Amino acid sequence: MNDKRILYLFTRTPLHVGAGASVGAIDQPIIRERHTGFPVIPATSLKGTFADAWNDDAMRERNFKRVVKNDAGTYDDNTDVAWLFGSDEANHPFAGALQFSEAKLLAFPIRSARGSFAWITCPMMLARADRDGVEGLNGLTETELNALSDDDGDSKALFAKSGPLGLNVKNGSGEKLQVVLEEYTFTHGAELPDGLGRVLRGLLPDDPVWREVKDRLVILSNGMMSFFARNACEVAQHVRINDETGTAAGGALFNQENVPSEAMFYSVLHAFDERTANKPNDKRSKAEDAFKVFKVKVSSEKPFQFGGDASTGLGYCSVRLNGQKGPEL
Repeated sequence: MNDKRILYLFTRTPLHVGAGASVGAIDQPIIRERHTGFPVIPATSLKGTFADAWNDDAMRERNFKRVVKNDAGTYDDNTDVAWLFGSDEANHPFAGALQFSEAKLLAFPIRSARGSFAWITCPMMLARADRDGVEGLNGLTETELNALSDDDGDSKALFAKSGPLGLNVKNGSGEKLQVVLEEYTFTHGAELPDGLGRVLRGLLPDDPVWREVKDRLVILSNGMMSFFARNACEVAQHVRINDETGTAAGGALFNQENVPSEAMFYSVLHAFDERTANKPNDKRSKAEDAFKVFKVKVSSEKPFQFGGDASTGLGYCSVRLNGQKGPEL
């Protein structure tokens, strides 16, 4: 049996999931999609972080352990960490009940000349999220897509006229509504699709910052979204200090790229029936049981930390698990 839910991750602090060294201006870039340039959080990073949270419990509490004996020896195949995330026991390896996808970007924070900042997204991001099962999305209509065209020489964007971002700029004898993101100006093309802001706000309703997405959301063309995702991330400079002199060590200056705080990601989470050799009849073993156990953990431990530099405060995220459709589980 296979079922799926959507896992939402909202960065509270800058996030660095590194792609290794680079020969460009950024010494330590983040992992991105090759074709779009959108930042992603690999599934291995998600699974490792969550499994580590269960590992801590497994080290403290062993009373739920089920020990199984066979000709190959004795092993434990039903701690939560093994059941949900798999086991590499030599005598009894098996896959876990949970299967993660990489976390894809849904909304990206960016500076605004008015209103401090905005969240930007694009038709491609929304279409992907709709395809993957993010609840409440119905895609953009053809009219709304046409509103992003630049046929008259102006770069267009979709945003709320009544929101805090718009600027009324004189244009001859009249005025036109614009939004300024970083150093780029976009003319109001149309209102946001009906209900989109409300739907996005409902993905993480308890966060006081994300609640403002309804008024701060801007939909850009796919090309401009890719441009900003590649060029508007944080770049932090680091230097190593020489222990003997207390000054900067020679040649130790490097630049590190981070996804800014207040970025929204989502991951598709699949669950399967328990894959251990001896499934208990009186205990959890179905896919829905895996979701229930997982949800209890992510609801009780907030926030989770992903990526590198945990000791300097990077990578802390709010996490929420939803059903594919309808209300929260």
